[in-house]
Amino acid sequence: MKIKRIIRTALSFLMVAAINVGIVTSYAPSVSAVSGMTEQEIRDEINRIEQENSDRKEEIDRIDGEIADNQETFDKISLMLGEQKNEVDYYNNLVYYKNEDIKAMQADIDKKTSEINELNDKLAKADADIKAAEKENAENLEKFAQIIRTMYTSGNSDVFGVLSGATDFYQLMVSSEIVGNITEKNYEFMNQLKADIKQLEADKNTYKTDKKVLEEKRDLLEGNMKILEDEKADLVTLQDKAQQKADGYQADYDKYQGILNDLQYEQDNLQYLVTVGEAEIEAFEEQLKELIIQNTQQGTTLQEGDWIWPVPGFSYISCYFGWDYDFWRMHKGIDIGDWGIYGSNIYATKGGTVIIAEDWYIPGYSYGKYVVVDHGGLYTSTYAHMDTVNVYVGQVVEKGDVLGTVGNTGYSTGPHLHFEIRYDGEPVDPFGYVEIY
Repeated sequence: MKIKRIIRTALSFLMVAAINVGIVTSYAPSVSAVSGMTEQEIRDEINRIEQENSDRKEEIDRIDGEIADNQETFDKISLMLGEQKNEVDYYNNLVYYKNEDIKAMQADIDKKTSEINELNDKLAKADADIKAAEKENAENLEKFAQIIRTMYTSGNSDVFGVLSGATDFYQLMVSSEIVGNITEKNYEFMNQLKADIKQLEADKNTYKTDKKVLEEKRDLLEGNMKILEDEKADLVTLQDKAQQKADGYQADYDKYQGILNDLQYEQDNLQYLVTVGEAEIEAFEEQLKELIIQNTQQGTTLQEGDWIWPVPGFSYISCYFGWDYDFWRMHKGIDIGDWGIYGSNIYATKGGTVIIAEDWYIPGYSYGKYVVVDHGGLYTSTYAHMDTVNVYVGQVVEKGDVLGTVGNTGYSTGPHLHFEIRYDGEPVDPFGYVEIY
């Protein structure tokens, strides 16, 4: 009942908003359209509108079922889409971190390549240094040869014996007695030059060994890089497949979202028409009451005596006379709705003549089963949403006579009695006439 009330309140707000902006130009039938109608014509029109609204409500219920079916499918697709998006994100992350691994390995490869290039530079420099040292050594050997020639021309006969026993010029310088004739400075210079050449050769061999190790490491890294690239390609394939699947779910999601939106739009339009129809029914019923009152004995006087409470023993007021914020409209009476009130007797609040005894209704609309009693003096009382009607039109009732029983017919959120008092057709606050007991 609470949900229904909330929905009806929201629709009432929409109706008021539509009226305010001029969308709805006629919320109720015009007075001129009703004034020329007979009582039976008005009743027929009310019945017609109630039947149309009944058909609309059946269609709304059918759409509710269709919405529920599509919503179930939509929810499943939404769930699968969410899971698929998670899978896409999972592969996106794997590809991302695989790229990071590839970047790190490429940086390592670049570093090894740089180190190899540095070694190549060192090797080139060592070769150049060796060539320079060998050139300098050759020059010094030439100088040594000049010394030998000088010794020969000076008549030193030992020189040929030294030369014939030496295997190279370095051995010659070390072993020959002639070395003794070479200055100490020249000896140290040539010895250092020989040591430098040997060190350069050793460095060169070290560079070659280090270069080979680096090249082997780089080759290993490049092999691992190929593995990473292949793994990335496999992940990208899985990523693409997951994305294609997600795109398919997204298409289905959008499709069913559109279906639900269309159904909701159709349902809202029908509900709007129902609301307009209810407003028309209410307006017709007001005119019908006016017509009935006009046709009653206007010269009669109000019966003497106090007014009595229509449902003795029940005092809970669920809605008072005046503006009803739940339904966003004027509430023309009071609603008495205690626990256990269903089926309780409804008593005439004052004596009079029954002018309306309606026991036919369409569920969910208007007053349902209701009775109107004319008390004379332009006063009437109304008892709505009854379960049973025990009186008939034209019947004279006394104060306290049973008119029927409390029910839940018509537009009602639960078992209760809607009780009105009117003067000259205008609703007045019942608590100006009755007291709870």
